[in-house]
Amino acid sequence: MRIVVPSDSMRRFIEAGLLLAVAVAVLAFGGTAPQFFALTQGIVLLLGIFQLIAGRSPAAASTRYPIIIPFFLIALVLLQIAPIPFSMASALEIAAAGPHGHSYFTVSASPYETVSHLLLLVTYVTAFYLVLALCEEQTARRRLVFVLLGIGTFEAFYGLVQYLTGWQQIFFYVKKYYLEDATGTYINRNHFAGLLEMLLPFAVVYALQKFWNLRRIARSEDIRRARKILSSREFPSLVLWVFVAAVLFAALASSRSRMGIISTLVSLIAMVAMAGTSSMSARVRLSLGALFLCGMIGLAIWIGSDPVISRFNTLSDQYHHPGHDRVSIWWDTLQLIRRHPIVGTGFGTFAVVYPSVQTAFLNNVVDHAHCDYLEIISELGLPGGIALFGAIFWVLGLTIRRCRRSGREEDKVIAFGCLGSTVAILLHSLADFNLYIPANALVFVIILALAWSNTGREARPGVSSLTQSLERKPVPQIEHEDDVLPAIR
Repeated sequence: MRIVVPSDSMRRFIEAGLLLAVAVAVLAFGGTAPQFFALTQGIVLLLGIFQLIAGRSPAAASTRYPIIIPFFLIALVLLQIAPIPFSMASALEIAAAGPHGHSYFTVSASPYETVSHLLLLVTYVTAFYLVLALCEEQTARRRLVFVLLGIGTFEAFYGLVQYLTGWQQIFFYVKKYYLEDATGTYINRNHFAGLLEMLLPFAVVYALQKFWNLRRIARSEDIRRARKILSSREFPSLVLWVFVAAVLFAALASSRSRMGIISTLVSLIAMVAMAGTSSMSARVRLSLGALFLCGMIGLAIWIGSDPVISRFNTLSDQYHHPGHDRVSIWWDTLQLIRRHPIVGTGFGTFAVVYPSVQTAFLNNVVDHAHCDYLEIISELGLPGGIALFGAIFWVLGLTIRRCRRSGREEDKVIAFGCLGSTVAILLHSLADFNLYIPANALVFVIILALAWSNTGREARPGVSSLTQSLERKPVPQIEHEDDVLPAIR
């Protein structure tokens, strides 16, 4: 099934509306306030309807809709809220019980919550398809990334102001929790870190692209190469992207989210490792590593390392106190999965059904499993969980393969950025529930759509890759940043 590509004017309208919806979700407590996120949902769904009505189908589109997994998940959630005869309970491995006199039941333990999450799922799927339609235009993909980075930079500055000045407010709302940490416009520091860790890889890879372009000039034997570097249009771009990356990382460290910091470092290592499979020289990799290390040391001195280190010193406390740690919640969640292995308990019903197996935090309400993988499988069943995460890892695999292929420089940048973002959020999801935070889930869906659209772009013959071009002969002067995209022979 080919995507429906909008006309230029409609594309701009859809693009602006989608980015507005993302900004509203992020700024309004990360979308955790339903009354605010409803505005985002309305915008996205209306844009989807507008796209279906006014879109046009091109003769040759390079991107196709993936339809099996999205519609399978929607069908599964619809099944969870549909009335089912009690006679089918044993076939679905459900211990069904309902009001006396009723001959049917619903898989979902709380149909209202499942319907609410179904609307969220439809919103994410719609946003995914909208991004695919927009990504038929090369410059639209770049604009999407730039605006997301702009939103992330604003969040980072906001969080740094909170951390460095002690002004712990989210606009007019006075924070009650995490009063010593940066949270931006989010309530929870871990979800604030989840947003930044998805966006930081793009800033890093753009900075690396400018660095590599300037390195071509530096390899010139011209005695005026220093003047050429400083006068090149690449130099201020490099300074800008290094600044953006530094601000994002500083804010992430100020959140003191241990899993956020770990996930970010692992994602950056994964990006460098992928770049290291090319012909990049050991000297270049050593230089980049040294620059990155110096940057981290400088940021640690600026924001103060003691608060972050103290957070890691308490890491073992989270996993060695039975009944008061995340591991206990994970074991309880496994019990839910064993009880409802096929169709789950209903999308969004974890907080409702968890008390039936609760052995951790007995005096508290546990509303999430603090592991997206376990929580989603418990709610959607093994088939639903495998389908969802299998599709995500499939896109990740295609992105890794795309990073290794030759092609346009911009495609390589998008591929490396999507790789780092996906690795970071998937790793963070092992110990948190970022995918249940609407704004973060929406941003992740957009990144997945960017990755999917990017994998469908065929490499152009004779065009060198981002990393392979490092060992090509140097260009004496770069007049414009687009001049580095064609092949250097």
